[in-house]
Amino acid sequence: MSLSRTGVIFAEELGRTVKRPLFWFLVLFLLLMSWGMSTGSVQIGTGDSSVGGTKAWVTSEFSFAPLLAVLMVMLYSFFGSIASGMAIVADDETKISDMLLSTPLKPAEYVWGKFLAILTGFLAVVGIHLLLVLFFNHLLPNSKAVEIRGPLNLVNYLRPVLVFGLPALVFYLGVAFFLGERWRRPITVFLFPTAVLLFCGFFLWDWAPTWLDPRINRALMLIDPAGFRWLNETWLKLDRGADFYNKTRIGLDAPFVISRLVLLALGLLGVGLAQRHLAAHLQGEAAGGGRLIPWRRQTAVEAEAVVPSRSMTELRTRSGEVGFLAATRTVAGTELRNLLASPGVYLFGVLILVQTLGSTLLALGAFQTELLVTPGLAAVRAMNTLSVFLGLLLMFYTAESLERESSTSLAAISFSTPARTGALLFGKALANSAVGVLMTVATYVGCAVAILIQGKVAPNPGPFLLVWGLLLVPTLLVWTCFILAVQAIFGQRYVTYGAGLGVMVLTFYLQFTGRMSWVGNWWLWNALRWSDLGLFPLDGRAILLNRVMVLGLAGLFTAIAVQAFARRQPDAIGTIHRLQPGAIWRRTLRLSPFALVPLVAGTALWIAVDDGFQGEKVQKKEKDYWKQNLATWREAPQPEMADVALDLKIEPDRRWLSDHGSYELINSHETPLERFALTGGTHWKKVSWTLDGKPYKPENRSGLYVFTPPAPMAPGGRVRVGFQFEGVFPEGISKNGGGKMEFILPSGVVMTSFSPAFAPVVGYMEEIGVKDKENRYEPRVYPDDFYKGRTDAAIGSGHPFTTRIAVTGPRDFAFNSVGTRVSDTVQGGKRTVVWQSDYPVRFFNVVGGRWAVRPGHGTSIYYYPGHGYNIAEMSGALDAARRWYSEWFKPFPWKELKLSEFPNLATYAQGFPTDITFSEGIGFLTKGDVKTDAVFMVTAHESAHQWWGNLLTPGKGPGGDLLSEGMSHFSTALLMDQVKGPQARMEFLKRIEENYGDSRRADAERPLVKVDGSHDGDTTVTYDKGGWVFWMMYEQLGRERDLAGLRKFIADWGNGPDYPVLQDFTAAMRPFAADRSAYDDFVRQWFHQVVVPEYRLSDVRMTAGPGGGSWTVKVRVKNAGTGRMPVEVAAVRGDRFTKAGKPAPGYRDARRTVTLGKGEEATVEIPCAFQPDRVLVDPDVKVLQLRRKAAVVKL
Repeated sequence: MSLSRTGVIFAEELGRTVKRPLFWFLVLFLLLMSWGMSTGSVQIGTGDSSVGGTKAWVTSEFSFAPLLAVLMVMLYSFFGSIASGMAIVADDETKISDMLLSTPLKPAEYVWGKFLAILTGFLAVVGIHLLLVLFFNHLLPNSKAVEIRGPLNLVNYLRPVLVFGLPALVFYLGVAFFLGERWRRPITVFLFPTAVLLFCGFFLWDWAPTWLDPRINRALMLIDPAGFRWLNETWLKLDRGADFYNKTRIGLDAPFVISRLVLLALGLLGVGLAQRHLAAHLQGEAAGGGRLIPWRRQTAVEAEAVVPSRSMTELRTRSGEVGFLAATRTVAGTELRNLLASPGVYLFGVLILVQTLGSTLLALGAFQTELLVTPGLAAVRAMNTLSVFLGLLLMFYTAESLERESSTSLAAISFSTPARTGALLFGKALANSAVGVLMTVATYVGCAVAILIQGKVAPNPGPFLLVWGLLLVPTLLVWTCFILAVQAIFGQRYVTYGAGLGVMVLTFYLQFTGRMSWVGNWWLWNALRWSDLGLFPLDGRAILLNRVMVLGLAGLFTAIAVQAFARRQPDAIGTIHRLQPGAIWRRTLRLSPFALVPLVAGTALWIAVDDGFQGEKVQKKEKDYWKQNLATWREAPQPEMADVALDLKIEPDRRWLSDHGSYELINSHETPLERFALTGGTHWKKVSWTLDGKPYKPENRSGLYVFTPPAPMAPGGRVRVGFQFEGVFPEGISKNGGGKMEFILPSGVVMTSFSPAFAPVVGYMEEIGVKDKENRYEPRVYPDDFYKGRTDAAIGSGHPFTTRIAVTGPRDFAFNSVGTRVSDTVQGGKRTVVWQSDYPVRFFNVVGGRWAVRPGHGTSIYYYPGHGYNIAEMSGALDAARRWYSEWFKPFPWKELKLSEFPNLATYAQGFPTDITFSEGIGFLTKGDVKTDAVFMVTAHESAHQWWGNLLTPGKGPGGDLLSEGMSHFSTALLMDQVKGPQARMEFLKRIEENYGDSRRADAERPLVKVDGSHDGDTTVTYDKGGWVFWMMYEQLGRERDLAGLRKFIADWGNGPDYPVLQDFTAAMRPFAADRSAYDDFVRQWFHQVVVPEYRLSDVRMTAGPGGGSWTVKVRVKNAGTGRMPVEVAAVRGDRFTKAGKPAPGYRDARRTVTLGKGEEATVEIPCAFQPDRVLVDPDVKVLQLRRKAAVVKL
């Protein structure tokens, strides 16, 4: 092997690499990414985002490493694979290989010279990337980044490059080089980075449910070429605090280091295999010293063979003009045969089939539950994947399709035929689009198989044809035409790839930064929200205009491509003439008719977005509301509701409603009220008011209506405010798709008293007009003793009130509200339903739909007839909740408990008095099994709000919400243990425990008595940790004492006017503690401190006793976390439960209890009358802890 010859190849290839447009496209993208990331727009999930809180530095090793790992897949893999994989292919296309036949060049010199040049070029890009990051992170002045910049430490950047960057880069370049040399087809090269992105971005990085087996999770970490999953699961998911991440190095374990070395070796092996394959195809390698002769020479017989000449008649050739359709059909057929002959098509089909099958079967919903996937839901869920990966596939295929004539030296023949340019381009576009159709067919097969495996829903092809045929096809068409236009203008595949990837990157940037709207969302990313109850009822007009605009753009791009496509070699004089202003103006005029459709549709869409309920006009109204009223009305005392009377008329087809109603208001304060305010909606029209039955005109302060009675309202005094209005709700379309919490639509109706959707809200609403990065302010800091004295209600009215709500709508609709239905009449085409409270409430709602009804024991479920999959299980859970919660907490005071389904325009559930609402995505489409019982779980949680939230309303202030959400989680665990057995309860607690560990923010977490929902991580503390702490209190007090305390707590605090927070709760439960000192210690650490244990086992030894009839296990137990709790350590044998959830007969265990504080450790000795197979901490799942799965050691 000659170093000089290798050096010549190296220098030549390096020059070609850095001159390619793709090289500089990559540098440009990295510049923009480095600038954007330097502002903290993407950060690891740690620190405290509040003012003055500890922030994560963007300059730390832990911040740069995951960013580099992701960029290695999203950018470096594509640009590097194209450069490396096309190195030899480009030589073949330019016939350079033929020139090398007479040179002494050897395969090793040729292959390694090229690869090392490409590797050097991309290492230079990495160097430029590092310089850009250093410049933006440390040198460029940026006042917004002061808190997130740490001191300059080059190791923070160089170490991630060596661990995460270099092995991945060598892997991508080496494998792509092998694929390019082995198959000599560009598409095979392009599929490699696409498959990596598909595997990593849509599976490895995204899918990690709490119930995943640790062994499978570990294997997935090690096969991730980016290393991101290992980094996230090992170091980032369980937050260790910003100070740790800012100042600590990333610890590497041996399996991960080996996986990175294996990755590096695979890349080099790919180059070695490329060299070997090239050498194996050389003629006379042994005799000729291995010189590079790519193709076998003809034998003497072959050389002497003479092909006889044939006449044009024998060849069946003909001349003359060819029609447009005939030419299109011929070109499309030829292109399609070429494409179908490529193995890449089938490989990509298999990849997308596997991805679709996996993502459908493993789809997750609320509370980490698995989803039952319906055809429409599967079609919409696959839209993002199909748009991205078919876009990449079509970009590669279309560019290569236009390059084929030149690369095969057929351009002179093909372009001189009488076929029109439009036919040539359109035929190629049709052929490539047909490949896209084949991929969608493969995707449908994957979805259908997954749906059949789930076994509850039929794989109806209708929704797939609708979503993909009418919505996806225009995306693929406009993208193909855009690629055609770019390739026709520039004539270089590398410019086309750079432009295409640039458009994708820009689109993602706008999408993820919230700047995208329907006007720019050409591929409908995250814009569609499927509901089986109705076909895109919220944004149907936006989707139609968007697709018309996209099809118009496809026509415009096609016209540009036809005009720019060069079928002849341009000369310099002709180029100068074409660049004259007059020539450019004439070409522009010829294209202007094609711009008319996208311009008109885009303008109409822009106006519709601006006029919609998320548009600038509505936002200005809300901002004016905030600006004019914040200082005056935020803390102003308000009356409470004593009675509500509403007469609603609803027309779902028009989204229209009118309301003629009244509130009786009572002054529950100790001082007179001179004035009060009600908040109205931005959609209200024809508004009128009365005060005590007389017409009244309140002061309208940008939607806050201020009333000043003739005389101040004395304490206990009452007034009745009447109101009347009509409106369309919601008005217009959304900004960029997605969902909405409340709506009136043909597919369903859901409205609540938490907003002025269908009735005014008493007082000023703080959240209206507030945006996170514009005018979001820090929440109020409450004094430690704020709960002493009177505390207002956190939700709803501070005074229980009665209701009478009449709803008139279409006769085929049913309408539910709080209380008891007192009448249901149909007259003409209208149905009128009247609901009246049979026990006072504090908030109310209206929900409507076309339902079937499943009655239970004092319960009913109103559901879409096509969603009967889980109704029996949900009904059983609802019955059990009513029975046992009534026994444990307080008898259910209302006549009936209802659960109503509404369209999945937002995935949530709410527990209004007697009227629970579930979106179809919760419960109705939840996949349950014996072990997890997700359907029962979500129903039990929402049912618990009838007691924790309704009968016991929490107080306004820190810790209040835990008495609603945390208590509902606790009640769910209690009900699962009662009805489903200990396995279901243990699995539920383990699931929410792991979710807490994954979602908590160590720096932002505060004691439970300080949690107010305003800090990062407060949600998981409120739900998951709160539920766990209430369960541990239940274990600490004992079942009967705890339940007795809860019953008395609701009885004492359920009626106001002083509403409880956690301090009131712990004080109320103290008399029920047998050991009050131990109780006080428990309350002190779990409610007033931030503690969570983390147990680790080590030095495990097992010895057999005399005769082998007994064994002794010794294990070292350490609390690596915080807090002090008695916890059991068990030596066990066998599985504890059968697959049916029953106790397994062969299970044995022996236990010892140990109490360890922060950092403490002890040796535990466990005598056993059996031979155990493992040791674990907390076998009954009674103590909250971090990393429970790691606190197990196999023997």
